[in-house]
Amino acid sequence: MASQVEYKLRVLFLAASGLSFCVPVVAQYTGAAPTSPQRSASAPTSAMQVDYADIKIEPGDVISISTYGVPELTTTGQTSAGTLFNSTQGTVQGIKVGGTGEVVLPYLGTVRLAGMTVSEAASYLKNALKEGGYLTDPQVSVGFVESPTRAITVLGEVLKPAPIPAYGQIRLLDAISACGGFTPLASHTITVKRKGSADPITVELGADPGAAGTIDIPLLPGDTVLVSKVGSIFVLGQVKTPSAIPLAYNLPITVLRAIAMAGGVNYGAGLSKARIIRTNADSQHVEIMLDLKKIMYGKQQDVALRSDDVLFIPSNAFKASIAAGGASVAVQAFYSAALFK
Repeated sequence: MASQVEYKLRVLFLAASGLSFCVPVVAQYTGAAPTSPQRSASAPTSAMQVDYADIKIEPGDVISISTYGVPELTTTGQTSAGTLFNSTQGTVQGIKVGGTGEVVLPYLGTVRLAGMTVSEAASYLKNALKEGGYLTDPQVSVGFVESPTRAITVLGEVLKPAPIPAYGQIRLLDAISACGGFTPLASHTITVKRKGSADPITVELGADPGAAGTIDIPLLPGDTVLVSKVGSIFVLGQVKTPSAIPLAYNLPITVLRAIAMAGGVNYGAGLSKARIIRTNADSQHVEIMLDLKKIMYGKQQDVALRSDDVLFIPSNAFKASIAAGGASVAVQAFYSAALFK
């Protein structure tokens, strides 16, 4: 009888020590190496080639018309101060195009300019002034001031997502800056959706400031810029601070780094039974078993974590009982059983 009690207590004692009589199935790890190379800045070469001359005047645009030596043919109008492309105060050279695409000018009266580029509009006004006998050699220039009907929309992880006016030569970093810059959770992968193009433009910002010229692509009216959110990993269980950790862009977060960022493991952690809970592309959950002791001593490769991975550090039952003051009870019961021999 005493031997049976002792045997049962031994079994309970081993179970409390976190040992197991069955070997768990270990999933094969096929993720990225901890030392995966940094992604370099990149953008499609074709995205750098934009012809701004094709931008045409539309109803609602504010344009400037300047005629050399003829003040009455140099139009003025009010625009809002401190906008992205107008940091001056007060009046600027400009006149608003009417709803049917016309402007009213001295000498020429009502003139329809909608549908023309600014260079075409300048040539048209020059010929009209010359043929009308008003000037022998008019020097006319036309430019955009504002275009409330033409905008570039910036969405996602920027401080102030908003449409911005797009009447001039605007580049990607200008648009991001106009919206307050990136949030701390912004990814370095930016997607630009362009009208008339089935495939979006993908831009990798990289980490080299010297490569800014290779990714600062020009934007067109109607473009939508989407700054996606960087992924996160989740550390749960026997760590000091269970938390969600944003994935660093240039530094892969491995299991050991994630644990360090979570404050380290608690005394009651079951180091040999840690696991990663990962969701595959087909929404299937896979558990990757880890032995943190082997990883810490370099006997097992540290594992790079992916977006949405859950790193779970379970409890060690025996250590937990010690932390709870129950170990002495278990030891006393073990020795008491020996008295029945």
